Amino acid sequence: MSELLPITITSIILAWLSQHVNTRKLTEDGQYKKDWIIYAVMAVCMILFAGLRTGFNDTETYLNTYQTTSYDSSISWKLGNNPGYSIVIKLLKLANFSGQSYLMFYALFIIGIYLWFIRKYSTNLWLSIFLLFTAGCYVFSLAAIKQCAAIAFGLLATDRYIRKRYIPFAVYLLIGMLFHPYVLMFFLIPILDFHPWTVKTWIILGAFFIAGILLQPLLGTVINITAMLGESFNIEEFSGEGVNPFRLAVVSVPVVISFFTRRIIRDENNRIQNLILNLTMMNATIMFVGLFGTANYFARLANYFLIFQCLSLPWLLNQFEHRTKRILTCLAIVCFIVFFVYENSLHGSFNNNYSAISLIDYIKSLL
Repeated sequence: MSELLPITITSIILAWLSQHVNTRKLTEDGQYKKDWIIYAVMAVCMILFAGLRTGFNDTETYLNTYQTTSYDSSISWKLGNNPGYSIVIKLLKLANFSGQSYLMFYALFIIGIYLWFIRKYSTNLWLSIFLLFTAGCYVFSLAAIKQCAAIAFGLLATDRYIRKRYIPFAVYLLIGMLFHPYVLMFFLIPILDFHPWTVKTWIILGAFFIAGILLQPLLGTVINITAMLGESFNIEEFSGEGVNPFRLAVVSVPVVISFFTRRIIRDENNRIQNLILNLTMMNATIMFVGLFGTANYFARLANYFLIFQCLSLPWLLNQFEHRTKRILTCLAIVCFIVFFVYENSLHGSFNNNYSAISLIDYIKSLL
């Protein structure tokens, strides 16, 4: 985990500085504009850490695919074959990008959009960046390029929906589906645009509870649905070890807090944060279903909504009076640090999987 700690600590410090340094220019609502230069430095650091890697999780498989694919190869337009991803490979090959530049391109695209979305919608930048690392969202971006590229398009689509630009919302999701079809879950956003902890919330929670209990008897139906999306699974793949209950407990923290603050949330009636909270619940409910299935599938499926955890929890903590907020924030920090250490050191060693080249070596390769 020593490889991950420096970029984690550096990013959190830079995010804190960005939040507490302002430009002395006022926004339309009378607030000081937050500094963007420090935030940009943080973004560059995070992008370089991701783009300079040579090994981590599926990275070597992605590199091998890129290096063995020629720009004149044919493209399969089946959604399960990720045609958008194949098109980008052909374009990068045509531009003579090296394997390392291919990783850097996706790091810039994915992490750039993640950080843009967080800066735009977070009520507490440093805490959101802290959660981005400790909840596993940043590390996941190093492992699953196709899924995270689709998530990035999903965030662009979410932003357009919030701004009531519904045609671009649909277009971004359709493009995202060309990278990984599971981003179609973002088409649920219009259904999730309601006030939390109303009857609709209980219906959704009840539906996912029943889905978890009945998952094993309905595996045939689930496999047929995934087959329609172009994915090939069998019953054995869905019947492996389930999601770790510790992981489920961590992602359920915002949901539990929102239940106890539901009256305050109702009075505030913030449409954007309400939608983000409902998307956070999607992350937790899919994880719950994963208790009865296989962690490898459902955890990745839930990760499509993991970034919303980084936005909803800071907002929820702001609903408490100052002293209670400080206590709960400290508790949350301790709990997420424990989870961070567990995931990257005890449960699986980050250092054993991660390898990278130096920035100097990368620049030399470009020259």
